[in-house]
Amino acid sequence: MLTQFAMQRLDDQLEKYDEWADKFENLPLYFMTFHGQHSIKSVIDTMQHAVYMYDISHVVIDNLQFMMGQEHFTVDKFSAQDYIVGTFRKFATDNSCHVTLIIHPRKEDDNKELQAASIFGTAKASQEADNVLILQDKKLVSGQGKRYLQVVKNRFDGELGIFPLEFKKASLTFSAVKGRAKLQKVKEDSDNTPEQPGNSTDAKEKK
Repeated sequence: MLTQFAMQRLDDQLEKYDEWADKFENLPLYFMTFHGQHSIKSVIDTMQHAVYMYDISHVVIDNLQFMMGQEHFTVDKFSAQDYIVGTFRKFATDNSCHVTLIIHPRKEDDNKELQAASIFGTAKASQEADNVLILQDKKLVSGQGKRYLQVVKNRFDGELGIFPLEFKKASLTFSAVKGRAKLQKVKEDSDNTPEQPGNSTDAKEKK
């Protein structure tokens, strides 16, 4: 994380390490000191304490499936997931705190792009969310493939599209492709965006 924050490797620039470490330490960033799996109640209690003590406004939970392994419900795993998602939604609303919940997708074919329906479990996660972002990794026969961040739900203004990404090895970060940092609308730029069945101009003309 320090390498990502400094946007450069500090291994061979140790004289800069203290400078960047001090800057990193001053960030309003806190980590929950959990090691291994913990119950949803323990996590919520810790989040509640962080909001009260440190005025936290954004919490990142990584990840939902890992948390579910600790929950012992008499119901099926999908009901358990819905309960956890609903609990985080209520916490976000009651505390005016943004919660980013990372959910791994269900297994899909490598040649298919992920959709909102690819989210593991029921539709409750995408229904409760204000925003849904999907990290797409399109495998190609030659090369490493194309990666982009796709906005599939946006309750703020409804604008959807993609952000093409490229990996920068020096800083271990993904960032927007130079010159293409703005959100690209899917319908307006079909050359650089995933094809949506039945939405292309050719498909409409052939019908």
